[in-house]
Amino acid sequence: MSQDTEPGREPDPVAERRETTCALRDGTRLRTVLLVPHGSGPWPALLTRHPYDAARDEHEGMLDVRRLVAAGYLVALQDVRGRFGSEGVFDPCAQEVADGADAVAWLAALPECTGAVGMWGASYASDTQFSALLGGAPALRAIAPAMTPAMSALDGFRFRGGVPEIGSTLAWTHYAIAPDLIARIESAREREAERKRWEATERAIGSGEAFRAGALNACPDAEAIVVWGLDRLREPLGSARHRAGKIVDRIDAIDVPVFLIGGWFDVFLGSTLEIYRRLLRCAKDTGGPAPRLLIGPWTHDDMSGRTAGVDFGPGASAGDLGGSGDLTAQHVRWFDAALRAGPADVPPVRVFLMGSNRWIELEEFPPRGTRTLELYLGAGGSLAAEPAGSGERRLTSDPASPVPTCGGAVLLFAPFEAGPADQAAVEARRDVVSWRTVPLAEELTVMGAVRAVVRLTTTGTDADVVVRLCDEHPDGSSRVIADGVQRGSARLVDPVTGLGDRLPVEPDQEQEFAVDLWSTAHTFLPGHRVRVDIAPSSSPRWDVGRNVFEPAGAMRAGAMEAPTVAEYTIHHGAAHPSRLILQVVTAAPQ
Repeated sequence: MSQDTEPGREPDPVAERRETTCALRDGTRLRTVLLVPHGSGPWPALLTRHPYDAARDEHEGMLDVRRLVAAGYLVALQDVRGRFGSEGVFDPCAQEVADGADAVAWLAALPECTGAVGMWGASYASDTQFSALLGGAPALRAIAPAMTPAMSALDGFRFRGGVPEIGSTLAWTHYAIAPDLIARIESAREREAERKRWEATERAIGSGEAFRAGALNACPDAEAIVVWGLDRLREPLGSARHRAGKIVDRIDAIDVPVFLIGGWFDVFLGSTLEIYRRLLRCAKDTGGPAPRLLIGPWTHDDMSGRTAGVDFGPGASAGDLGGSGDLTAQHVRWFDAALRAGPADVPPVRVFLMGSNRWIELEEFPPRGTRTLELYLGAGGSLAAEPAGSGERRLTSDPASPVPTCGGAVLLFAPFEAGPADQAAVEARRDVVSWRTVPLAEELTVMGAVRAVVRLTTTGTDADVVVRLCDEHPDGSSRVIADGVQRGSARLVDPVTGLGDRLPVEPDQEQEFAVDLWSTAHTFLPGHRVRVDIAPSSSPRWDVGRNVFEPAGAMRAGAMEAPTVAEYTIHHGAAHPSRLILQVVTAAPQ
């Protein structure tokens, strides 16, 4: 008796596992694992493409691929060019437009496929979905991108508020990408030399040298892919390289149903929500398919609902989703509706409301009927609905002693964990200043955008302003809910397109810094306080500002001034209305 027919054992839904190659237009062959259902077929196909050894998705991917097969889908798992079992040289993002279109066409033409293809996957595997559409893939009928940076390279992927995302760039290039690239080097001598460079980067990360102030100006003895990543951070914000594989200028190319999945503590939350907003506007204008949105209390690589010392409950995990079917079941229902004209019986938007710790269903996000609540920074560290007491608070920005990253929407290396981490130790620093409301008498539910306006003077010619929205609990703990940063010299630059001039900050002249903290869905419970922290840095997440303006091209030319200590003065009061701006609802949806 075979294993598939043992009493009490579910039969394997995969009739055939086939490891094959997909030939691209230039002859490069990509390793592809095909999982074929039982029966005569043909079937619609589901494809995922990424650089992390796609064969691993058979057993430890975001979705249970065998359940996709059991639902009647031909499943394809593919290594992108230059990774693991695939031929070629890896050129991140840029290669995926043509390669993705070729891969979809190849899969659709297989005799086992009906000609209809859907794609799924998170992070890089979400980028490849949008890239395939940009490349022209008529057989691609629906996509389900999760944790996606596909909108823009400038809003959490390589930059945020004009500040290089040096920490996540190091984490991705050094840990996720470099090991396989090193293993592929044919020459033993060159492979060993590259391995030693990897070890040098490892030491620099461990010591903090890799992300100290001015690290981007150095010429590190790092492995090639790390140098590639740091080179991209040296590119001007308007560089064409930042548009490679991104949909910043091509939202019109997204003409298929889209199921977006995000996390409140994901480094790409901003991009995910910007795609959602733009697709929703297009749908309203043209009558096309409206996007579906699912956001949990998740980080970039953890969908358990437990992170940074907070457990949001068993229903918060992707394996439960509050009893509405796990993430695999959600995908099956989505693709059945999009590829098989099945019933579209799922809500357009489902988000996890933190604080209340429950899922809510909406027609759109943010929901209709939200109102704007402005909370003004005031004297004595007060935060209130009316400006009170003009004054100022001062802090010292010392590039040699940056404020450490502690939680938030990050993608970093140990020990820097993402999520709603307690900020108590960070808030005790002299270069972090805070404002807070009185204890709340009733619930306050934020559901939508979070922004801050900070009126500031500095003694330098540039300045970074980091703002965190925190939930201060009655026990004194202070949990970060959302955060953002803005570099003064990039204050006139569009954060999505990169268009606009970089200009120095005038020393000792009051400037207005508008800081985007993206969005959240969070209930501040009675007895809790809304708290705002302002700091000059967050390292290793963001490049440590040097308090001096860097003209375009100066970094590449090596004509850089040394970092300098600067004094920040944050102004508040009716004449200087520094404030937190929240989208709130009168009553949280049930």
